[in-house]
Amino acid sequence: MSYHYLERLENAVKQHELWRNTECLNLIPSENFASPEARRMLTTDFCNRYTAPDKYYRGSRFTDEVQALAEDIARKVFNARFADVRPLSGHIADMGVLFALTRRGDKVLSVDPEDGGYEGITQKGLGRILGLTNIYFPYDRVAVNIDAKEAKRLIETERPNLIVFGSSFIPFPHPVREVSSASDDCVCVYDGSHVMGLLAGGEFQDPLREGCSLLVGSTHKTFPGPQGGIIMGNNDEVFRKVSTDLVPMVVDNAHWNRIASLALTLVEMMQFGKAYAQAVIKNSQALGKALAENNVLVRGAAKGYSRSHQVLLGYDKVKSEFLAKRLEESNIISDNLLRVGTCEVTRMGMGPAQMEEIGELIGLVVHGKKPPDFVKKRVKTLTKDFRTPRYVLRSIAEGPQKA
Repeated sequence: MSYHYLERLENAVKQHELWRNTECLNLIPSENFASPEARRMLTTDFCNRYTAPDKYYRGSRFTDEVQALAEDIARKVFNARFADVRPLSGHIADMGVLFALTRRGDKVLSVDPEDGGYEGITQKGLGRILGLTNIYFPYDRVAVNIDAKEAKRLIETERPNLIVFGSSFIPFPHPVREVSSASDDCVCVYDGSHVMGLLAGGEFQDPLREGCSLLVGSTHKTFPGPQGGIIMGNNDEVFRKVSTDLVPMVVDNAHWNRIASLALTLVEMMQFGKAYAQAVIKNSQALGKALAENNVLVRGAAKGYSRSHQVLLGYDKVKSEFLAKRLEESNIISDNLLRVGTCEVTRMGMGPAQMEEIGELIGLVVHGKKPPDFVKKRVKTLTKDFRTPRYVLRSIAEGPQKA
């Protein structure tokens, strides 16, 4: 009986790796591909171990050193005074911020989920648990961004206690500097979950110098690390409130194998981050143009389609879900909202020429011009030379590398 389950498990893993890594175009914007060295860190003995701020667990001196290294590198990569790598996800990072900086009845201003805002901090998630009042930015759906002028008026009227920038739909930088100037008496936070890898490369925008006290988010979307979260900031008082309450309020075992993997990815971003981030943005713009040329509806055309890793298709929810299923049948993996992401294909070495072909293939599926088997064959041919991640560190034994 046990062998039967083991066989099923191994088969599922094998089939997944074969399908997603050799036969598919992976275009989900919230996924990426960690390097071999980062993956190796996940299998080290740290996966079995604990440590604690009060030194309750002995034998943790190297565990503590890995955490300290990760936070030191994060501070350098993001030009931040403070960093905490213990959150297990972007959601846990958000939870730590809300637990520390809000009280029941407080108003939290963020992007409406209808416009791509994160549901996890609304009444479907932490907003309800913490008894918060959620209010939403005025939003320009044509420009696919916060309406800064109206947002400033809203802030003056509603006087929110906390402002959260960032969104699951984020093709263009948010007007952080302009909006935060109207919010002197509340804390501004930037949830950079989707664009963390671009920020690490010095692209897209610079929230900590544009008016935000904290930068929080995920470490596995444009940032090509292990699944996890991070909190950074320059404001000592605000950061300490969040970091001090993090353990044991929302985190206990922070998974130090993950932190070792994150530290290695941070070193990769220190060395290759700018080139990677610039390539991601260039590919998004090329893909948006290619999709439009193949008569696929794309949002943000007037602004060059994208300045991030996302290209947003312009279909309604029902049509998007239908098309996402058809794309999956053709081994093109998106999500049901038809956000098309370039972070993973860029990580695997694709450039504008490949974006032109991807635009053509998506057009064939959207307009039903070719059957799935035809597109699958084209996808497999396209991806065969792009199955090894770029912008990565080789083994330490191989010595220093040039960017």
